[in-house]
Amino acid sequence: MEADQLGRLPDILHAARLIASYVQGVSEETFLADTQKQDAVIRRIEIIGEATAHLTEVTRRAIPDLPFRQMRGMRNIVAHDYGNVDLRIVWQVATAHVPKVRAVLERFLDNLHPNHGEDRAPS
Repeated sequence: MEADQLGRLPDILHAARLIASYVQGVSEETFLADTQKQDAVIRRIEIIGEATAHLTEVTRRAIPDLPFRQMRGMRNIVAHDYGNVDLRIVWQVATAHVPKVRAVLERFLDNLHPNHGEDRAPS
């Protein structure tokens, strides 16, 4: 796998981990009332989508369990249709979909670099 591709995948993983930290211990109601948390999560969704856009087809095929099209699509919605963003959907993405992305990428990167997990910050 090309070096620039290997750089994008940790970017996605880092953003997913940050999203998890932003919503940890937070209820949906609290999230919906907290524009700072919303902004933080939305920014990381943008990063995930932008990094995804730069992945090659070869990289995408190597990780078939990731929903690349949806990841990019969500980024486009929050970046370009920001006035119509449904925060309940953002919450669902942050609490249901991003953890799956995180798990798939951690597994993929651990298999690619077996010692990768040793440097991982605790979740």
